[in-house]
Amino acid sequence: MATKKQLNKRIQQLELKLHEKKYIHIPMPSWKGFGKLCLTLFTAFLSVVNFMLILRIWNDYNLGYIFADKSELINYTPKFADLIVLYPLLGEFILISLTTILFVSLFKKIKSYNENGLILGLILGLILGLISGLISGLIIGLISGLIIGLISGLIYGLIYGLIEEFN
Repeated sequence: MATKKQLNKRIQQLELKLHEKKYIHIPMPSWKGFGKLCLTLFTAFLSVVNFMLILRIWNDYNLGYIFADKSELINYTPKFADLIVLYPLLGEFILISLTTILFVSLFKKIKSYNENGLILGLILGLILGLISGLISGLIIGLISGLIIGLISGLIYGLIYGLIEEFN
């Protein structure tokens, strides 16, 4: 048996359906999708600008000696100030991660994240990225392989972790 409260609720629902059939209702536009798209484009723009900053630091501080030949290394001396490029690299990773998360949220509704899947994805991505980076680093160069492997491993680990939480 339905209670009086349940019957009143059912009557209100039926009255609302009848009202919607009688009159044309235009739904309110949702700006949530537009906002997500704008944020995605904004973080992608910031990623590109930060990458340009990294290239400028690379050229201004003449950090190309890392990839110089042995005969040219005499002209370069490594300095502690060469580590200044690490801060924009960390910022680049954060911006790329935010852009990836926002891009995924455009197509999937992210309610919460599964910590186990995200952590597992980041750890596996980091380990596999470092291994592939070291292997390619032996062929191309140790430092470039480590940097490329670390960044790509963390990015792929983040993507895997986000995809894993939906499964």
